[in-house]
Amino acid sequence: MDAFAAARLAIGTGFLALAAAGDLRSRRVRDPVWVVLGTVGLALLVVEIATDSAGLDRYGLVAAAAILFYAIFYGKPLLEEDGLHLRPARLGLFGLSAVLVVGTGLLAGSAGGSEPETWTALLVLPVMVLVYQGFYQVGLFHGGADTKGLIALTLLVPLYPNAEPFPLLAIDPRVQGPIQTLFPFSLAVLVNAAVLFLAVPLAYLLLNAVRGDLDFPQALFGTRADLHALPPHVWLMERIDRRGERVLVLFPRRGRDQKEEVDKLQAAGVTRAWVQPQVPFMVPLLGGFLLAFFVGNVLLGFLVAVMPRP
Repeated sequence: MDAFAAARLAIGTGFLALAAAGDLRSRRVRDPVWVVLGTVGLALLVVEIATDSAGLDRYGLVAAAAILFYAIFYGKPLLEEDGLHLRPARLGLFGLSAVLVVGTGLLAGSAGGSEPETWTALLVLPVMVLVYQGFYQVGLFHGGADTKGLIALTLLVPLYPNAEPFPLLAIDPRVQGPIQTLFPFSLAVLVNAAVLFLAVPLAYLLLNAVRGDLDFPQALFGTRADLHALPPHVWLMERIDRRGERVLVLFPRRGRDQKEEVDKLQAAGVTRAWVQPQVPFMVPLLGGFLLAFFVGNVLLGFLVAVMPRP
């Protein structure tokens, strides 16, 4: 394992452990954790680029990613609850980020640039910032901390680290380049975390079996709780719809007024309802990060193992 890989492993583990502790305690991770992690990642990458005496195109991609990263935490967003706001300064920064990406792409392979393959690999920096933000906007991520954490991890480990003799599940050298480009390291961390997260439905099922609450499919997604003493950090899986009917929601949306929903259920005579605990995702994310370093992409390794060989 080279020095940069070891540094990224130590830094990522430390910050994710801190985030997991906060997530367990309050289901919140403060923004400074991600700001510092992303900043350290950018600084480490700049040092690595300087050590390699690389072309200017790499610095340009780092700058483009930095603009997009810090815009998440500072300044007012373009899209708010009351609609779209065209803020010139913010649009100008996003435009600069786009110019840097296009300009470095033109520079790649020229006399002052790196090899085109290197530029393509590092394009993951700005691209994954936008991809993870998109995941959050369409509701694939419940919490903003998940989004910010994965973006910060992308800046910390943009490329697969040189961690020999790890990972144990090595990618076939014949397809290693394309897979690593299309499946960045932070995405492997997310997939590993999701695999670990699969243990949660089994835990719900076991708990509900002990309690005698084996209603399917909700027994795999949450537990029942008394509405008059609702536990903290849960989403309601039941609500009263516009027709006054009690309906089940397996994937509750964030942002609903929970007190209002509870009042409607109680007014309809409901005393116990299904709820979905807000599982602290930072814990499996930490596990997914360590798995990605030492084992590799667990899902990809499983698929390769079960696929018939020619």
